[in-house]
Amino acid sequence: MADNNFVFIDNIYRSRLTLLDILEERGYDVNKYRKFSPAEATAAASSFSSLSFKAAKKNDNTQICDIRYTTAGRQKILELFDEYSDEECDNTEVVVMIPGFVTDAHHTIALKQYTRLKENEERRKLRVSFFSISMIVVNPLKHILVPKHEIVPQDKHKELMESLLITTKTKLPEIKFHVDPIARCIGAVPGDIIKITRYSASAGETIIYRVCSP
Repeated sequence: MADNNFVFIDNIYRSRLTLLDILEERGYDVNKYRKFSPAEATAAASSFSSLSFKAAKKNDNTQICDIRYTTAGRQKILELFDEYSDEECDNTEVVVMIPGFVTDAHHTIALKQYTRLKENEERRKLRVSFFSISMIVVNPLKHILVPKHEIVPQDKHKELMESLLITTKTKLPEIKFHVDPIARCIGAVPGDIIKITRYSASAGETIIYRVCSP
């Protein structure tokens, strides 16, 4: 039992550091949360939700990421998303940290929240990402076998497709929204084009593009 508790605390601590790195990669200001100690992780083991916090984009403090640590079941998690108004969905991203594994049910929830309709029948596009603390004790973006992934700005899509001699994004190979862990880490949503840069001693630099699909 003591060993299990140690592992849980260690997962909380190390995954928190990874989460902050991931959020910083997405452009959020997380400096004030960097002073996270093992003692705080120990205290949080009995109060998981106390780790929740909010961060704003460095270049636009109206863009918010709401990080929720929760042990709640599926229904309670769905109620959590009802807290966000249609207007808030335009500038809010929600990251849900859970102690268990991310499953197909979580992928489905994330997609449904993104495609859920507002009262005016437009999509709410609430961006939701689920992360298991045990699975991000090491940053997937920094793994030696993971090539660099970048989201291509929307205003570059037309020019890029013309250079690739394609007229529609569906001609690109897919990367699945939320299901793919790297797409989840970089915050890709359906319609995004992802630039993937691979390096090798024999081939040098190779660039491929994928489209994030539902």
